[in-house]
Amino acid sequence: GAEIDAALARATDAGDFATAYDEAESSRLWAELDAPDTALFPWDAASTYIRRPPFASFGEGSRLGTYAARPILVVGDDITTDHISPAGAIPATGEAGQYLIDRGENPRDLNVFSSRRGNWEVMLRGLFTNRNVRNLLGPDILPGSTVLPDGQVLPLWRAAARYHAQGQPVVIVAGERYGMGSSRDWAAKGAALLGARAVLAVSFERIHRTNLIGMGILPLRLPEGVTPAALALSVHDLIGIDADPARISPRSPVAVRIRRADGRVEEIAATAAIETSLEVETLLKGGLLPLILRRLPFPAAV
Repeated sequence: GAEIDAALARATDAGDFATAYDEAESSRLWAELDAPDTALFPWDAASTYIRRPPFASFGEGSRLGTYAARPILVVGDDITTDHISPAGAIPATGEAGQYLIDRGENPRDLNVFSSRRGNWEVMLRGLFTNRNVRNLLGPDILPGSTVLPDGQVLPLWRAAARYHAQGQPVVIVAGERYGMGSSRDWAAKGAALLGARAVLAVSFERIHRTNLIGMGILPLRLPEGVTPAALALSVHDLIGIDADPARISPRSPVAVRIRRADGRVEEIAATAAIETSLEVETLLKGGLLPLILRRLPFPAAV
């Protein structure tokens, strides 16, 4: 290591950097780029490729607390980030496709989800639409959909909007190895956009667990032997979570009480899947972006 450091020191000339930047700045193509010179990015409300997402802000505060949530989605084992966050071609018949077509896009050329990842409206409508995703809240629920207490089946994003308007918290319940696969950040962003305050799973993939915390979502590990299948949750069940901000710490116990439709109450001793004090602080601030913004000398209006 010392030999490498010495070689780098001999080979590095600070003047090289200034020369390289001067050459780049003198490029005609660079100079002719049409770019705004405003202090803030001028978001184009008509763009179908990049829109300011709700989480690009100081946020609404911590999602921790004591509350009774509805399960908006219950899935089994091995739900990967590919299952959660879409990446393939955008079908014209899907919710995301219809959103784009309604805004003038060619139904035969909607591109792929990965090219539209700057548009949160598109990504939100594509969540969990993988054909292998099964929502255990009911039989024959199409991927990317859920059922409401009144029996109505809706796309997840519409159901989430309905719950939000009612002031009803929601959670996601999953089996083993939830979030395995690539570290696709939209898998956690999507859960945040659905309004999930917590994800209860048998186990989490390491990076996805971190990404959930980065979006202000509390990951909770279910105790041994408790699985989505064993819980047999219905949309009529309320999942009470006691995540008092004053008591949350790495791997702290979190009481979970399931109130069944018939009045029965089942208690579960879950564990906060938190590993560091920084992750606790991130959750207390409502996510990584709010944490960073509150550390910078920006006025709140920004």
